[in-house]
Amino acid sequence: QLVMGKHSKNNNERAFFSHAERQAAKYGRHSSGLLGGHNTAGGNFVDTGWGSHKRTLDSDAMKDLDACSLTLVPCVDPVITPKGVVYDKQVIYQYILDRKAEIERELRAWTAQQEAEAAGAASEAARAADQRVEEFVARQEGLSKSDLASRRPSDPSSSGGAVGALMGRTLVEDTGKHAADTSFWVPQLTPQSKSLLDKPDGVVRCPITNEPLKLKQLYPLSFTRADESLTSAETLAKPRNERYICPLSKKALSNTNPAAFLRPSGTVVSVSCVDSIIKKDMVDPFTDPPTRLKEKDIIPLRVEGTGFAAKTDEKALKVTKTDVMGF
Repeated sequence: QLVMGKHSKNNNERAFFSHAERQAAKYGRHSSGLLGGHNTAGGNFVDTGWGSHKRTLDSDAMKDLDACSLTLVPCVDPVITPKGVVYDKQVIYQYILDRKAEIERELRAWTAQQEAEAAGAASEAARAADQRVEEFVARQEGLSKSDLASRRPSDPSSSGGAVGALMGRTLVEDTGKHAADTSFWVPQLTPQSKSLLDKPDGVVRCPITNEPLKLKQLYPLSFTRADESLTSAETLAKPRNERYICPLSKKALSNTNPAAFLRPSGTVVSVSCVDSIIKKDMVDPFTDPPTRLKEKDIIPLRVEGTGFAAKTDEKALKVTKTDVMGF
């Protein structure tokens, strides 16, 4: 949605775009609402139009490194999945419980649908069997098809007829074979759409990666506070780049300095230290004694980006399509 300013070149009561408005919409942010707009000597459409083709997402649009992937606020009790997705423990546990209850409801609805379809098929088979018996008896008695049809109860929907009624009074009666075409507005001939349910997936999946989510694969994270004298609540109130640091390099952890999780100790260190220190010996130095590491024991934390294309991994921003579930 474009928000146009009250300017002679931005006559937003018009039903069309002027040339100036079209150029501003093509190149960048709000042209006439900023200092140095396109009407000034040094202004131009490229730098001061509506929107920007140079930067589409600011750092404020990116999730913090230690933020829960569901609530988007810093985690009080963080846990991590094998794919590097960080959640708050209480939030993800509640999500799993709610998702299991929803799967049970979906399964009951699907089971009821299957039973109704089976009952309908059995009823149709019984009706067809009764019809075959009636036809056999009619042939034995020497009755014609018209005589047999007169014995059966009339059904407008099956015979092709249509009767429109209002408050007990018959408005129109159409008994022709083309009644379904000429009297489509009659309730008996209104088509009914069936909403068929697919068999629900009985597996609780991660809302970010759509991978199976298990409680035993939610590992607790241990961040190193930048200021050990602060309480947990005071640390969470700090800016994003002042909460936690790497215990090896003592540098702040953020989206620009991504981190990795060491599963044996649960410690979070920077990716640069993992590449330069940890992977040389493949041991976890935060356990006593140091524990040998495997590749699966080093889990990089999923980061969304910094707001700059050179520092943002576009693959990490992609989210697998999944159902939106409440918690």
